[in-house]
Amino acid sequence: MRTGKASQAVLDRSVLRPLTLALAAGEQAAYGEDCALFPEISGGNQMACASVCGSLRGPFDRTMDMLVEGIGNNLAVSGAELQFVMLNLLYPAAWEESGLKAILQQLGAYCAKRGISVSGGHTEISRAVNRPAAALTGFGWQKAPEKKEEKKTGEKNAGEKDLVLAGWIGLAGTAVLAGAQRERLLERYPRSIVDTALRFGELTSIREAARAGNHFGVSAMHDVSQGGVFGALWELAERAGAGLEVDLKKIPVRQETIEICEFFDVNPYQLYGQGALLLCTDRGEALASRLKDAGIAASVIGHTTEGNDRVIRNGEETRFLDRPAQDELWRLAEACRD
Repeated sequence: MRTGKASQAVLDRSVLRPLTLALAAGEQAAYGEDCALFPEISGGNQMACASVCGSLRGPFDRTMDMLVEGIGNNLAVSGAELQFVMLNLLYPAAWEESGLKAILQQLGAYCAKRGISVSGGHTEISRAVNRPAAALTGFGWQKAPEKKEEKKTGEKNAGEKDLVLAGWIGLAGTAVLAGAQRERLLERYPRSIVDTALRFGELTSIREAARAGNHFGVSAMHDVSQGGVFGALWELAERAGAGLEVDLKKIPVRQETIEICEFFDVNPYQLYGQGALLLCTDRGEALASRLKDAGIAASVIGHTTEGNDRVIRNGEETRFLDRPAQDELWRLAEACRD
């Protein structure tokens, strides 16, 4: 099996199907679903839960900050705010205790800064791993829906909604790549490019964009993560049972991402994309304008369609969107191991 996020076929066949009889009530686990919502409690609030896992301290690994922020992003698309997090950690027996302490210090500092409580978990020293492997679960409350803006009729039919992308693609992946081989990058690029790329790791929250989308009354949201924006587009369309048409030239990408992806020979559209959010709405330009007014980069990149065709246009060239490929970070990690 390929490393990284399980494919749609593997998830359906060997993860979700065996759990059919045990799936929780409410918003059940499903391909492309960012988090779970539990049955409603008093006051109209619901508990939202999301999880993420990843290895740490490898050359192309995400940071602990990115893992926790990823959970916050998953909850944000449902209108919930991350409040509690639990960590299960497998730590290599061959490593020094100082490394374990450093990982937990990073988690503690990050959560304290954002008012998140570390509520528990489990730490195990293991000979089964060669670097730390973390599994985090986060919880928050989805507030009762606020009054949203009324939708104007006649702008889109039921089978066609605008696709808006908030943020830039590949931010977190660019930061990981820049940190992996900073000295080599500095041999080719000015320090300003490399240092800016490293700071992209601080721009991976989509919470403000999600809040704006929830208030605006979007029909769907999906945060961009493993598999990049191409993976997120496929998952959103699959979950909605829709086709789509996207203009590649309208997808926002930073020049630093382009330069560093060129250095590593990776596809920025399939690069770990935490820091970007896809939104579906009848009024794409109005939403993009609202996001820009809030200081959030945004662009209408295409629209959904009736049927199943998922089309990417790049000037005169037209291609069909493929099923999500292995994230470029995982591909590079595999190449280094070989």
